[in-house]
Amino acid sequence: MSFRAADASAQEVLIEADASPRPPEYQVRKVHGDIRFGAGFGFVAEDPIFSAEPSFGLDLRDIAPVQLRLGAPIRLRMYDRQPEQGPVVRNTEWDEAGDYLAILQRLQYSGDYVFGREGRVLIDLRVGDLQRVQVGHGSLVRGYANSLDLDRRRSGVDLDARIEGLLLEHPAGAEIAFVAGDLAGQQIFGTRIAADWAGAALGFSVFGDPYAPRTLVAWDGRADALAVDNKNRLQTSGSLGAMAMGVDLSYRWTDRWRFLVTPYLDLNLMPGLGKGMHLGLDTEFILGRRRRARLGVVAELTVGDRGYDPTYFDVFYTMQRMQAQFVAYPGDLPPDFGTTALPKYSFVLQNNLAGVGGYGGIRFAHDDGAFFETGYRYRPGPLGHTWETRLGIDLEVVQLSLLHAHRGKLGFDIIDPAGSLARFDLNVPVLRWLDVFAQAGFQYQVRRAPMEPATARQPAGGFVGGGGLMLLGVAGKFGW
Repeated sequence: MSFRAADASAQEVLIEADASPRPPEYQVRKVHGDIRFGAGFGFVAEDPIFSAEPSFGLDLRDIAPVQLRLGAPIRLRMYDRQPEQGPVVRNTEWDEAGDYLAILQRLQYSGDYVFGREGRVLIDLRVGDLQRVQVGHGSLVRGYANSLDLDRRRSGVDLDARIEGLLLEHPAGAEIAFVAGDLAGQQIFGTRIAADWAGAALGFSVFGDPYAPRTLVAWDGRADALAVDNKNRLQTSGSLGAMAMGVDLSYRWTDRWRFLVTPYLDLNLMPGLGKGMHLGLDTEFILGRRRRARLGVVAELTVGDRGYDPTYFDVFYTMQRMQAQFVAYPGDLPPDFGTTALPKYSFVLQNNLAGVGGYGGIRFAHDDGAFFETGYRYRPGPLGHTWETRLGIDLEVVQLSLLHAHRGKLGFDIIDPAGSLARFDLNVPVLRWLDVFAQAGFQYQVRRAPMEPATARQPAGGFVGGGGLMLLGVAGKFGW
């Protein structure tokens, strides 16, 4: 009895109502978000600029698996160098419908739902700036990005959905992928549907670019420049469009714990161009005591006829669709440029790409928020070498992304500006309310030829070339 009495008295603790423990207010609130305003100085191509970057974000993951961010950089020309644009705001960033739709910087929905005893549904939807898109084994779409253009931001859609469970006591599933590179309809779109049972999988893909040009127009009868309209877009003539379709077969071999081995065979057809075969092996290993790191290796053999370009929609496609020839600077323009420059469709059609090629890549990812990947592709013909490297870190103390890609003649001259894409983004939260950010890169843009009219609102001669980006600034933010 004495022990029970002591226990009872020990539990009798009085707490005044306004002194009772409460969770912090931010843990009770179901909707989180922030208002951010960045300001920086730097250069875009030849323009010294001041950049104002307002944005508004919402995090609804306590209610639904949704994140949203709206915003856009407003870049002001501090000195109106040639080609002059007149107004202080860079007009080339705000002269198309897609520029305004790109105010939707990010909409992400990531759902994972369980039904029945073994059923599961996974949905991953991204809308906005698509920095890397791969569909299936990557034989048609790998590394595609929709905004690697200094003058044109784009907002696109990347959807992956899968349903899985047991069928006749074996794992089975069905999935669909859908990609639209531009909500304004000026880039690629397509879908892949697939089904698998007991490790064996079959998929079918269709992708296209209905407005892909096939013929460019020389400027005013000249042979050294292409016609550019008053919105700095290359002018085209004749038929439009590019299309690709493929069937893929694979088998997944895994112990569901440490490794996954997937041999695959992709058979692709591009109507009007050619056809090809991809035979590959994709492996992934889960590392570490806590199984939080993944290492992947892929090797692929490619065989195609004269009009087949493996991974037609790759990291370079946004600019190659207008021009396959790489020109880094205005001074590099050849004298016959206006008559020899070809859009990608015509480049593939007119060059003999037949033969054997291949691809090899390695990737690493950690659950804490870091990844690295690099891959090299070779195929016969001009511009047969493609090298792409990406690095990303997303932690509380730093957010970083790096892209470098080069396409050119066979070899490892990967830092040659002609044929290179590079982009570096860094954000460091130094205080709760303050970030420091930096951007740098070498990206493509439609540029005016030397000695052409200075006013960018007038038609002129031009080309697709490279432009530098360098920006350093600070951003204040208020979160709730």
